[in-house]
Amino acid sequence: MDIEKILRRSDELDDTIVKLLDLDHYPEYRDDASRMDLSVTAASLSIDHARALRLLVAGGFVSSAAPLMRLQFEATTRSAWMLLAATEGHVALAAAPLSAEADEAARKLPAAREMIKQLRNASAAMPAAAAPAAMLGRFEDMQRHALNSFVHGSIHALQRHKEGFPVQLVHQLIECSNGLVTISGMVLAILTGDRVLMARMNRVHLGFEDCLTPMLPSY
Repeated sequence: MDIEKILRRSDELDDTIVKLLDLDHYPEYRDDASRMDLSVTAASLSIDHARALRLLVAGGFVSSAAPLMRLQFEATTRSAWMLLAATEGHVALAAAPLSAEADEAARKLPAAREMIKQLRNASAAMPAAAAPAAMLGRFEDMQRHALNSFVHGSIHALQRHKEGFPVQLVHQLIECSNGLVTISGMVLAILTGDRVLMARMNRVHLGFEDCLTPMLPSY
């Protein structure tokens, strides 16, 4: 598969998820509105990061696209955690109006690894947390070090920018980003409370195996 084709198929996956969610008629929240709003916002941010990643790849800026997937992973994790595992105190910290004091207080919010741990713990009482916890945990285990290297301009970033990215590695980057998009889609489906939609979203990967990878590979 060439890069243009996988980018096109990724756009088609994105379109399919958006159509399934019917975002123009997405429900308004009455109960626990702050939690719901934060989860939706983080999922939307994740999808935007994925779209930006694809634009960077299409423009030939793969060295800039790779660290963006770390941001996408963080936003995806935050979305699932906020909905399924965050405490009311966490929600209050994240929902506070932006100020120097709120920024300082928000530093107490957990990082990705701790959020995934809390999602795993929550899955006993909330089965919907199990799939995001497993998928995000696998991603974090396999991708964390390389993506941190790209973010901080360390060895992966320097050597890949100097030597170039093999086509297969670019494929993997896009495939992993698409995997995070599907998780965001799952969270957004859960937020609607529509079990039919949730079931359909859990099968959205079918037919898109050519632009998704079931085993999130490492760099």
